Amino acid sequence: MGSGRDKRKKAAKRSGKDGSGPSGDAKTSAKTDKNAAKLERRMAKAAADDDIDALLANIRLMDSKLKEVEVHEDCPKPGPRCNCSFTPTLAQKPAEVIMFGGECVDATGKTQTFGDLFRYDVDRNKWTKVVSPNSPPPRSAHQAVAHGGYLYVFGGEFTSPNQEKFHHYRDLWRLDLEEHAWENITPKVGPSARSGHRMVTHPKGKSLLLFGGFYDTGDDIRYYNDVWELNLEAMTWRCRFGGDVAGGASTLEGPSPRSASHVSASNDSLWVYGGYRKFAGDGEGDDGDVEKGSTHSDLWRMDLKSWRWEKQKKAGMAPGPRAGATSATHGAKKRHVLFGGVVDHEIRKGEVIISEFFNDAYSMSLDNGRWYPVCLYADKGSKPEAPREATGREEAERVARGEVFNENFNVRDATVRAAIKIQAHYRGYAVRKAYKLYRIGGQVSELLYSPGSGEAAPKTAPRPRGRMNAALAVRGNAMYLFGGAVEIGDVEVSLDDVWALELSARPKWRKIAEYSPEVAERVHGEAVESSDEEEEEEEKERAHAMEFRARKTVEGKE
Repeated sequence: MGSGRDKRKKAAKRSGKDGSGPSGDAKTSAKTDKNAAKLERRMAKAAADDDIDALLANIRLMDSKLKEVEVHEDCPKPGPRCNCSFTPTLAQKPAEVIMFGGECVDATGKTQTFGDLFRYDVDRNKWTKVVSPNSPPPRSAHQAVAHGGYLYVFGGEFTSPNQEKFHHYRDLWRLDLEEHAWENITPKVGPSARSGHRMVTHPKGKSLLLFGGFYDTGDDIRYYNDVWELNLEAMTWRCRFGGDVAGGASTLEGPSPRSASHVSASNDSLWVYGGYRKFAGDGEGDDGDVEKGSTHSDLWRMDLKSWRWEKQKKAGMAPGPRAGATSATHGAKKRHVLFGGVVDHEIRKGEVIISEFFNDAYSMSLDNGRWYPVCLYADKGSKPEAPREATGREEAERVARGEVFNENFNVRDATVRAAIKIQAHYRGYAVRKAYKLYRIGGQVSELLYSPGSGEAAPKTAPRPRGRMNAALAVRGNAMYLFGGAVEIGDVEVSLDDVWALELSARPKWRKIAEYSPEVAERVHGEAVESSDEEEEEEEKERAHAMEFRARKTVEGKE
């Protein structure tokens, strides 16, 4: 035992090297290995060619080989990702959140779309990976809702590795949370294929509500503002407002077509705040084929009795327009909590773009739509931090001048933008880049503490790094955050840290899990271990900053 001799002997017998000739098992094993190698070569070729049909066909083939449910308890946390679903279950014990799918841009710049499922016990901080036969194909930007012992998943998209091609789903899946059995229950009539939509449980508890989303394959771009209701007893969809909108607004009064809105339901109301929409170029000049984006900050309420929309006046201290923010409903306090996102500041007439990634949070009352900043408080005995002298654009300008370093501000030289063509097929995380390069600015309203409390966010209180497209879920009186994405220079980095925001009378963040070593190296690697090559690059950046300040001084004198 432990010497390895028996293992070598068995391996030799299987391969026929012991003189007995290949056994039946050896032949079967060799054939299986040959088929697996062939499948790997086909997938590698499909990935290289961005053949999305071949990729999906190979994924289905691999899934068909799985015959039984595999449950891996106490497994490592999921890998870095964004745009996944993060859904709290309804059971009191264990207090779980279900993660499904998502996407990640790796160190080589390739996009990986996931189809894995994890159960996260928030009380024990334990992850369980579940692998089931007949599971949905990999996807991101989908929606999932837990109801009555099931997890319902609708829509989403599959992205090819080079982000050249995209496949949008219109399928509806149901997962039995006890048996871990997936079932495709897609009705014949229902919402069209889409991503970036939002889905919530009807306050009466017998149906699900779906709003908005988009469909973009490069050749065809559509944004939606329709509302669909899924009857969970008859398992049928019914369109309650609007319909497919291709390139134009609905003739009915309601929110304009959009994706990535913040949607919640309470009493007889469906609330929709903000969202994002992309427009094709107007064909004039060099940027005619470039996509432009618009980030919304309007608030709408739908009466779920009459199914009519009414635009609401924003009250309180609402966040300014920002792309990539995420949100979750805190049912115990009847409020919706929004976190993060990004806005871009154009410095020196566009020569430098400073992307500000937010790590603040806001809550909206589901009774009256009034907004409040989530105030962070210090632990007992600690001293509060003085308010920052500059935020938003002022801070961005200081970062551009090299006066300060702020990890939530990403610097990008935009002088090369005239040579960059953002084609119509770009979307996913690249659509954010299109917004950054060609439609800059927007109102910034960053409130990290309540001016009425007199207490600033404490220096000793931990808080997550600013980010976009993070996963959020509320269990009890805590909001859990996983991953998301940031930009470091021209590179997008997906994150995998875990945090909890205590939504008590004195809210504060609690770090649950650090970055994995791979992510930490991409986020902090240059600063932690600086090689000669990296020091040379840093010296170039310092010289660039000094040159920038010198030009600024000369222009000021002129």
